[in-house]
Amino acid sequence: MGTTRIAVAALALTVLSACASGDGAAPAATGASVPELAGTSWNLASYAGADGTQTPAVTEPSVGTVTFLAGGELAGSTGCNRFTGTYEQSGADLSITTGAMTEMACLGPVAEQETAVIAALGMVATAAVTSDNLVLKDAQGAELLTYAPGLAALEGTSWTATGINNGKEAVVSDATTSAVTAEFGTDNVLSGFGGCNSYTSTWTTTQPDGLTIGPLGSTLKLCEQEVQDTENQYFAALAKVTTYQLEGNQLTLRDADGATQVTYTQATG
Repeated sequence: MGTTRIAVAALALTVLSACASGDGAAPAATGASVPELAGTSWNLASYAGADGTQTPAVTEPSVGTVTFLAGGELAGSTGCNRFTGTYEQSGADLSITTGAMTEMACLGPVAEQETAVIAALGMVATAAVTSDNLVLKDAQGAELLTYAPGLAALEGTSWTATGINNGKEAVVSDATTSAVTAEFGTDNVLSGFGGCNSYTSTWTTTQPDGLTIGPLGSTLKLCEQEVQDTENQYFAALAKVTTYQLEGNQLTLRDADGATQVTYTQATG
């Protein structure tokens, strides 16, 4: 009986010794919980450079973003070109496949950033949310990309138009486009400038991305024909809007068929 007690005690000590770390702390848990990313949008904060160290993101000509849409769809920007793709998430495990991308020429630091971001997205194996930031890592745990939280709602935001649907299945931008603005008030009042006249309306959202804009009222000033045409196209586009998409400092309004009606960049100052 004495021999049996000694053997059990020795086994217990061996198990305790194996479980303890060098500083006496228990080993870190694996498979940490990560919130569902669907419906969230993030702004690029830094990316891994050629030597593996984190490089601060550039913000010109625009902010790099990634948006996890419902149904496993992905959208984003490298800071120069916009891309689409798909993703699969299971807890902390995350895989990303990039798809189509625009082909705007990128120069200097933003070109280096674009190359690094697209390569990194294809290597993502896990995700972690730390201090509200989203950190994407490879299979070895090396940090690839860090994103800060993007805008989560329209309320209290102001925008400058960058493209308007001309009613002929084309989103166009010219010298008159940048005069068009929109402000989504905290009281669900939409107001802005159509390029010629000031306007007001109402707005409401429904989960996950529904947007309803009420009838517009505007001043009745007459302007040059080019400006008036832009305003008329803008007001007609707003009347068709059913969904919205926030990506960093970019806002896209679409109709029920998914056609883009208006694109904006967030107003500064």
